[in-house]
Parts: sequence; C-alpha cells; structure tokens
Amino acid sequence: MLRSVNCKSSLAQTRRALLSTTSAIRMSSTKAQAAAEDEVIFENVNNTKIVTLNRPSKLNSLNWSMITQLHPRLAEYAKSDITQLIIQRANGRAFCAGGDVASCAQYNAEGRTDGSTALFQQEYSLNYLLSTYTKPIVSLTDGITMGGGVGLAIHTPFRVATENTRTAMPEMDIGFSPDVGTTFALNKQVPASFGWYMALTGESIFGLDNYFIGLSTHYIPSHRLAEVTKALTDANLATEHSADSYTIVNNILESFTDPLPADYKFKHSKENLALIDSIFHEEATIESILNDLKEEGSPFALATYETLSKKSPLSMKVALALLQRGLHSDIKSCLQRELSAAEQFMKDSDFNEGVTSKLITKSKELPNWKNKTPQEVTTKDILKFFKPSANFKLDTHSNTTFNQYPYNFGLPKEDEVKTLIDKQFSREQVLEFFNNHKVYKNKAGLNQYLNYVISAKGEYTPEGTLGWKL
Repeated sequence: MLRSVNCKSSLAQTRRALLSTTSAIRMSSTKAQAAAEDEVIFENVNNTKIVTLNRPSKLNSLNWSMITQLHPRLAEYAKSDITQLIIQRANGRAFCAGGDVASCAQYNAEGRTDGSTALFQQEYSLNYLLSTYTKPIVSLTDGITMGGGVGLAIHTPFRVATENTRTAMPEMDIGFSPDVGTTFALNKQVPASFGWYMALTGESIFGLDNYFIGLSTHYIPSHRLAEVTKALTDANLATEHSADSYTIVNNILESFTDPLPADYKFKHSKENLALIDSIFHEEATIESILNDLKEEGSPFALATYETLSKKSPLSMKVALALLQRGLHSDIKSCLQRELSAAEQFMKDSDFNEGVTSKLITKSKELPNWKNKTPQEVTTKDILKFFKPSANFKLDTHSNTTFNQYPYNFGLPKEDEVKTLIDKQFSREQVLEFFNNHKVYKNKAGLNQYLNYVISAKGEYTPEGTLGWKL
C-alpha cells in the first residue's frame, strides 16, 4: 500500500516559493472558496471514488486549486481500505485541455518565477502519484485531452477513448517542452518514434486512433459511458488490491467495446509510419530531422517539415533531449528531469512569448522566438535545462519507480510483436499467440492491429521467413 503523501512538507515548500504570490492565489471570500471547491467534484459510490473535473468554461484546464484538491484526496483514497477503484472524468466538451499556463506567464512577467514553478512541482507530483497508484484507475477521456490532461490519464492502467477524444501535446507551440511524465509515457505507451513525432509536432490524435496507437486502452462510444460507470461502481472488487481487481475492471470495460469497423484505417499510412521510424530515432537531432524531412520530399514529409519550422527551436531541442533520455529512464527520473526543465523555462523568454502569443493575445503571427533556427541553439543553452533544481523536488510518497508500466490492458505493444518475430514466428503464429493471450485475446480489432504492425514493420527474407525491419 502507498504510504501517505507528506502534504505538509510539500505545501511548506510551496508556500516559501509563493510568498510573493499568495495574494493572487488566496480566495477573497467564502463564496469564491466554494466555487473553487466545485472545480473538482468528489463522489463516493459503493467502493468507488468518482473524481469529476468541473471547470468546463475553461476546458477543465488545471489550475492551482484543482491540483491541490486532487493530490491529497487521491493520496487519501490510496490508503483507504474501503476505496477499491477510482474513476476520473470531466464535465463539458473537454476531459482536460492542459494546465493554467497563462497564469504562469503572468507570474513570470511579474518576476515571480518561483510561483509558476511551484504549480508545475505540484502537478508533476500528482502525476507521480497517479503513475504509482496501487488501485485501479479508469480515466474517461471523453473530449479534448491535452498537456496536463494527458498527464492525468496516460499513467493510469485504464484509459477510455470515445469518438470525442482528441489527444495532443502542443507544448512546442508555447515555447515549452513535453511534461507531466510524457517524456516517459510517449516512449512506452506508443512506439517511441511516433511518440517523439507526436510531441515535436503537437499533432492531435482523434477518436479510435487513440486506441489503435496505444494512447488509450479501450474505445467505447460516449453514449455508453453512464452505463460503464454504473457497471464499474456496482462491481464487487476484492478488498485486497490484487490483480483480480484489475481483471474485473478490464472485463467490464471490454464488455462495452464493439468490433472495429472492417474498413477502419489509422490516420497514418504504413509508409508514413515507416518514414517516422526512419527519421525520429534515438540518434536524431533536430537538424537531422528537418534535413531528412526536406530531402525525402513526400507531401507528408514536407508538411511535417513546415509544421516543425514554426515551433520554438529551443523548445524542440530541449524536448528531443528529454525524450531521448526518457527512452531508457524510469518514471520518477523523467518527472524530476521535466521539473528541472520547467523551472528553467519559467525564466526563459520563449515560454512567455509563446503563451502570450498563442493563448492570451491569440495573434495570427508566429511568436517571436529568440532563436530563429535550431543551429542558433548551443549545447550550453540546452544543458542548463538539465541542471538539477536546488529548490523544487517531486513530492514523493515512496521510492517506487519503474522502467515499464506494470500493466497493459490495451492492444499489444510493438515490442511484444517484435519479440515473437525475432523468435522466427510466422504471421499466423503471431496472430495465434495473441488470440490465445489471457489479456489480449478479446481486444477489439486485435487481428487488424497485428496485421497492420506486421505489414508496416515486418519483412520477408528471400527464404520466406518473417523478420523485423531494422
């Protein structure tokens, strides 16, 4: 069982960081305090706690009040013998569109960078708690899920997409870098090359594609979510936090899924995925990515080149370095590394410029990035974002960490398919293996997915043996 989060030490650290900002954060009246509390609704149904984000007019973007309500409550639920399941959901057309970066930019403009960094410290500590939770969490991402919203869901073992789901990490547009643990998650939950492509371009993934690529574990139509919630809250989960509880939850979710349409196609062709694999790799640099895209010259490559050319060169270089380190790192180290980078970004002009241009003034012009090309960003410029923070550390409830998520209730990972092909399994044997797998055998679209992966990533030798493309 998780030990209690030491909220007192964390809040004490945060108060010191926010001495100059308390007047902006403190509620001025009882009515305002009540309104802030209503931004997150906590319900108890049988042995399930339902957590509902309730700031629909702001697309449920996470502010200070919401984060500091969520963290202690979830820590409390982790210790409770009564609570056996957590359901995360939201009101409105967004699950969560991100963090309140506009307030951070305002603090920074006033010279209060410790205040803005403190918000990220609290948010990433919440992400760490979610990633190491010892009870099942179901995240119903029915709507826009970006930035901080991705951080709330991506680390949980059950992530339900609907036709309304739109997932993205658009940090490059605001002079920031991928955070909330995605420098770990985008290396693990999806193929790493695609995760890097997604982080650097900020591309949105819609609906069923979230399930197919691994961002979500299940796809359920939105009109059935009320039924799903009732079935989950009515479930008789084990009082001890065993694997049986996860199996029961998974079986309930599977019972609400439908087969993939026979004509379903992932948004990217196999050729485009092969291009992403060949360009967004472990040894890549931003310069090599841009050069390779331009030289390849296909419409997809040139469109990607144009997209990246509009991003902050500094952000792209820091982001790629974070993602490359995250490939072989653990979740806790990734989050701490992201926090150190966030602290530096709060002191950097590109973040304030990007947030102001994109989110506050909503200018149609590109932000005035301080570096015009990636070549202008030096190694020294990048390394300062990796200097360990002296003032901000994760508020950790334990020393738990891992290099791979302990559960996968979505479709098989590419690495699992590769392992079988490396053992000289034929296409038919690969399909047979996963169709008899205790977790994967009932997954919607399993054979469509496996055939897609094998066709995209596999190749036959002259002798007719199936192999994995290098």
